[in-house]
Order: sequence, then structure tokens, then C-alpha cells
Amino acid sequence: MVFSNLLFLYIFMPALFLAYFIIKNNTYRRIVLLAFSLLFYAWGEPVAIFLMIGLVLGDYLFGRLIDHVYTAQAKKLWLVIAIMFNLGILGVYKYLGFFTETFNTVFRAQIPVLSLTMPIGISFFTFQTMSYVIDVYRDDAKVQKSFFTLLLYVSFFPQLIAGPIVRYKDIEEQLADRRVDLRDFNDGLFRFSVGLAKKVLIADCCDTVVTSLYGLADVTFVSRWAGALFFTLQLYFDFSGYSDMAIGLGKMFGFRFLENFNYPLISTSATEFWRRWHMSLGTFFRDYVYIPLGGNRHDQQRNILVVWFLTGMWHGASWNFILWGLYYAVLLMWEKSTLLNTFKKMPKPVSFVVSHAYTLFITVFGFAIFYFDKNLLKNLGYLFGFGCTGLTDIFTNSVIFDNIILLAVALFFSVPVIPTLWNKLKERGAIPYTAERILKTVVFAAFVTLASIRLVGNSYSAFLYFRF
Repeated sequence: MVFSNLLFLYIFMPALFLAYFIIKNNTYRRIVLLAFSLLFYAWGEPVAIFLMIGLVLGDYLFGRLIDHVYTAQAKKLWLVIAIMFNLGILGVYKYLGFFTETFNTVFRAQIPVLSLTMPIGISFFTFQTMSYVIDVYRDDAKVQKSFFTLLLYVSFFPQLIAGPIVRYKDIEEQLADRRVDLRDFNDGLFRFSVGLAKKVLIADCCDTVVTSLYGLADVTFVSRWAGALFFTLQLYFDFSGYSDMAIGLGKMFGFRFLENFNYPLISTSATEFWRRWHMSLGTFFRDYVYIPLGGNRHDQQRNILVVWFLTGMWHGASWNFILWGLYYAVLLMWEKSTLLNTFKKMPKPVSFVVSHAYTLFITVFGFAIFYFDKNLLKNLGYLFGFGCTGLTDIFTNSVIFDNIILLAVALFFSVPVIPTLWNKLKERGAIPYTAERILKTVVFAAFVTLASIRLVGNSYSAFLYFRF
């Protein structure tokens, strides 16, 4: 089941709200959330749900063992076993086939490739369970003595499948006790509707354009770059839309999830971009890999390389993701050693233009690497004009001109124009509370209505990060 689905919008959500809010006891409310969350996941992954429950059970036991033993050496031993347990499961389902195929290709071997269906969301919930065990080991979080509460933390449906990666210590207290007032619920509904609109009204439309541009018989220079630009916008609105919906849904039930996106397309460097894009993944690798390796204090360049190799691998078992990770590793090392200082030495107007143009170029090109999991080098060559039939043609121009309004809308909403104006008006007291509530209600109704109209009769469109 997905959020951008009429079944979810008009059956699952109303049934959950009715069951949850008719009950006043927090213990029974947790049971309701757990039951609906398991149903949500089992709807699309009826077998994999047992894998997820088994993973949670394993980390629940590891957490208890780490908390129970008294020597630092024993605690560390159980932590290492727990990490191997988690990464082992992730490795078998996500990487075993890739490594086997690579080994067969390099050494001309004929080892049978085990074909396993990768459970949706395994990269996200594996990292969440690992973060719980690590935080218990570090004394950053108390051990959870209730298996079902820990299972709720991992399986809670808003963030289960595509994040944000919610760390246990951030919602530890919220799992035990939460309060939801009408204002929080309305804000959650509004945030959910914004995410729904991003996904259905912008990202899915961009997907159609990408398919059209990359499906043209003749390959032109403009069609390749336009396709890469539309894919960048699709990925941003698709993933940030999911995060908005997850955060909004969480707020409706009293959970405060940390932000996952902060308008990354306004960035002036790759360094800034990755402080604004998929922030929960960035902080995970920072806190659990980068800083333990030495961070900025010791072998910074090596640490960046390791983190970004792992970041690429996390996104998928394919060489294009590994190359994409290494691409950003090189960019980040270059920026920290040279480029950012060069930008600072430029006059401000020049630096503003050059840094934004540079970041837009490396971002769009980077997501082209991200997109092409087949014939990667050939497709990247098109972006530099190699093998293209020409600069552009009538078919490319037709697709672009037919979607120029979509491009303008996507670019407009990828920058924080409306939030900035809204916050300034609120600071000046120009928007009374009642007017704010009415306006948000109208926007919510409009977005949900428009999204529902588009969803009727349309084919299933999964979130892009489901495959990661």
C-alpha cells in the first residue's frame, strides 16, 4: 500500500483515525497503530513482514543483552554481533546477487545467482534497528523492555518504507506518551496534503516527461539534458513529497519526526546540497560512520571517501550507484580543499551566479548517473554530445514546450518563495490564527481533490525510493 493511493486515502486512513481516536487509553492506541502498521506493510509484502518482525526481535534481544552485561568488552562484542546480524540480512537480500554476478564476470565463474525479492523498505528499517542497538550501547537511549513498543517504532507505517530514517532516541519518549491537539492534527493534515500534491501533481507528471524524452527515437543533446533535469525534479518532489506525508501523518498521531529536506535545489555547493537533501541519511552516516572514523580531525579525505562509497552502495546494488557515490566523494573533497575558498574570493554577485550554476550542473549530472543503471557510459556520453544526432529536433522541442508550465511550476516550488513570504507575514501579525486555519483547510481540500482526480484511472506509481 502507498500513500498516493485511493484505497489508502479513503479507506485505510479514515478507518485508522476512527479506531485510534475513539480510544483514549495510550496502551490500546499503541496496539491500534501497531496493528494498522503491520497491515499496511503486509498489504504489499505479506511474506517479508515476518523478516521485518524477526529483525526487530533480534535487535530487541541484542539491546537487552547489551544492557544486561556489565563489562565494556562484552557490550562491544554483542554490538558487533548485532551489526553483523543486521548487515548480513541486508546484504543477503540486497547485495548477494550483485556480488555473485560481479564475481562471475570478473573471474569467469558460474556460481548460481540466488534470486531473492528485496523487501520494500529494508534499507530504511534495517538502519533504524541498527541505530537503536548502537544508541543503547552508547547510552544515548534506554533499552526498550517491550518488544511490541520496539516493533511499533520500526513498523510505524508513515516512515516504514521510505523514511525519513527515524532514530529511536529522537522519539523514545513519544513512543511512551504523546498528546495530539486539534492544531497539531490540522497541521499534520496540511503537511500530508502538500506531500501528496508534490508526488501526484508534480513528480508523477515529471515522470511522464522523462519517459517521453528518453523514449524518443533520435537522441539529441537537449533531450538528454532536459530528461536529466526533469528526473532531478521528479526525484526531489517524489522523495520530499513522501517525507512530507510521513511527517504529516506522524504529527497527526503525536510524533515529531525530524525534517528530511530543506530546499536542496537552492544550494551553492555539493556540501550544502547534502546538508539539505535526505538529511536523515546524512546524519546517520555522519554519526555512525564519519565521526567514529575520525571525522574532520583525522584522515578527513579517507572518511569522506568511505562514507560516500557506502552511501552509493546503500542506494542500490548497481555500479551506477557506486559511481554516483564516488562522484560526490570527489566533489566534496575538492570543495573542502579548494573550490569553496575560490567562491569566497569572488565578488558576491559573481560568486552567487557561479556557485548556483555549478551546483545545478553537478546535481543534474549526478542524478543522470543515478538514473542510468544500464548503458551508463553511453548515456553519460550523450550529455557531452557524443553519439547525439544533433542539438535538438522537433520532437524534443514539442515535449519540452508541451510541459513548459510543469517545468515552471516545479522550479517555483523547489525554492522557498512561499514559506519565506508566509513567515514574514506571520512575524508581522498579518495572518490571524483563524485565517491561517481556514487557508490551510482550503489548500488541503484542494490538493487532496486534485490528487484524487488524477489518481482515478491512473496506473500505479510507486515512490522512487521504494527500490532503495
